[in-house]
Amino acid sequence: MKKINIAIIGANGFIGKHLTEKLVSVSEANVFLFGKNDVSSYGNSIPYAKLDLDNKQQLVAHFNTIDFIYYLASETIPSTSWENPAMDIEKNLLPFIKFIEGIAHLNIKKVIFISSGGTVYGATENMVDEHSFTNPFSPYGIIKLTIEHFLNYFKVKYNLNFDIYRVSNVYGEGQNTGKGIGLINTFIEKIISEKKIYIFGDGKNVRNYLYVKDLAQLITTSLYNDINASELYNTSSDFTLNINEIVAILKKIIPEQFEVVYKEARQSDNSTIHLNNSKLIAINPGFKFTSIEEGILKTYRHIKNL
Repeated sequence: MKKINIAIIGANGFIGKHLTEKLVSVSEANVFLFGKNDVSSYGNSIPYAKLDLDNKQQLVAHFNTIDFIYYLASETIPSTSWENPAMDIEKNLLPFIKFIEGIAHLNIKKVIFISSGGTVYGATENMVDEHSFTNPFSPYGIIKLTIEHFLNYFKVKYNLNFDIYRVSNVYGEGQNTGKGIGLINTFIEKIISEKKIYIFGDGKNVRNYLYVKDLAQLITTSLYNDINASELYNTSSDFTLNINEIVAILKKIIPEQFEVVYKEARQSDNSTIHLNNSKLIAINPGFKFTSIEEGILKTYRHIKNL
């Protein structure tokens, strides 16, 4: 069987590292890593290159034999884009367009894009599926949805197929909370270092929480899908909880005692999002999610170096 060549854009990031770990275990795959840093998190064990989007010859050389591209690169978070919406255009939208224009004429079978299930729908009252109305109110979600629309444009213009995964709130080993994202990881780190956590608002904001290794497994679905079809998937677990419920689980699992401090709510935060994941689960029959308790415990032990 001929091996498939898979590229990961944003391989040094949180999801990128776990996806790399998953893909290198796939016997029929060759993995190639790309990022903005000079060196790879994996050292020299897996081929790596720093991307220069202005060097079209380099792009052709790197991607001429690639079959699947996972596009994970993202330079912003909801709170930063809220204060500086132009940055999301400059750092995320324009580089994506430039990248696709650089590789679209190659024989790429599919581009896989990681979108944001927590922001592209806006605030919702009911469970949303892939056909639900999208009404993002934050620049972060607006740009994610705009990139989705551009993928439709590139499909028409270049016959470039894609899969989009609208991912819920991801947590797990190795997340960089210094960027201001990752509620569960942030809480665990604050409990360990300060014995105190901070909640913006009343703690009733509802989110879905997805363990990163489950995410890495689920997005490999694209490697086995019809390469001539483009698909959109809500990518979430079975664990949709409000923040106060997450705190209650932390109190039950983590041995340290900690204080909960409530602060003024942030405008950039979505109040409620409940994703229907039935489409993705239907093509992954028997998939079992890591329980929220087990995922939190594994994350705690990793941060605590246990």
